[in-house]
Amino acid sequence: MSNDNNNNDRFVEVAGYACRDEYTDYYIYNALASSSVIPKALKGRLALMAEQEYRHYEFWKRYTDSIIVVKEPKIKVLMMKFLALIMGITFVVRMLERHESSVIEGYKGLLHIMKDEDDRRMLEGIIDEEEKHESSLVENISEGRVKYLGFTVLGLSDALIEIAGIHAGTLGVYTDTFKAGLAGLIAGVAASIAMASAAYNQAKQTEGVKASSAATYTGIAYVVTALLLALPYFIVHDILEALLISLMISIAILAYIALYSHVLFNRNFFRELGETTGIIFGATIALYAFGELIRIYFNLQLD
Repeated sequence: MSNDNNNNDRFVEVAGYACRDEYTDYYIYNALASSSVIPKALKGRLALMAEQEYRHYEFWKRYTDSIIVVKEPKIKVLMMKFLALIMGITFVVRMLERHESSVIEGYKGLLHIMKDEDDRRMLEGIIDEEEKHESSLVENISEGRVKYLGFTVLGLSDALIEIAGIHAGTLGVYTDTFKAGLAGLIAGVAASIAMASAAYNQAKQTEGVKASSAATYTGIAYVVTALLLALPYFIVHDILEALLISLMISIAILAYIALYSHVLFNRNFFRELGETTGIIFGATIALYAFGELIRIYFNLQLD
């Protein structure tokens, strides 16, 4: 009897959590389905999933206290829309997919303690729908920023190493931050053209990849990174302070890349960020030392 009571208490507790969770999912899917940042090809699927999540919510509500309060997760929806805008819809979909996976495992653990046969069948149907949610989300999207993610990361990574290195290398040569920033920016624009050309040639050898798109993603990623890293030199007048701010921007960009890898490819976020940060700082220190040697050997000091 005690074991039955414990199972019943656990079931009611999980049902309360599931009730809130299903309503939250319903609200998010419904909001995303009507959002302008979501591609049309995905809106119909999200609207259907929202309907199913609401039915799941009504199923669990029968097992919970009638006074249970379910709030509309407006802040979470805004966050999802913001992430879709800056990270892409594939990123958001992968996050939702990971959530669906954990929900499925939780529901499967309740099947053996559900006594009513009809309700057990209904729960099995809910699990089946959740499993379809998990797979169909990714199947219904095709986003350029993900398809050409490798080229984008190539442009970002190469720009981070080269531009940070150029700025560090000129640290002992220039005293004028504007000239130091301009040197990095000019080199960045020139290198972006070279990188875009290399990406174009590489993409021509890759099946299913449009060479012009690969070149565009690589070039834009490189130019934007060069601009961001050079920006502190045009704002801050202390060259060492400008370098430190530029390096902080580098770390933020690396964190952006690492977060993408973590969500899309299940890679370890901290290991990805640590490895790439170590490379950037290593290259910066090496090129700073090289710049100092050049300055001392040729007795250079430019204003």
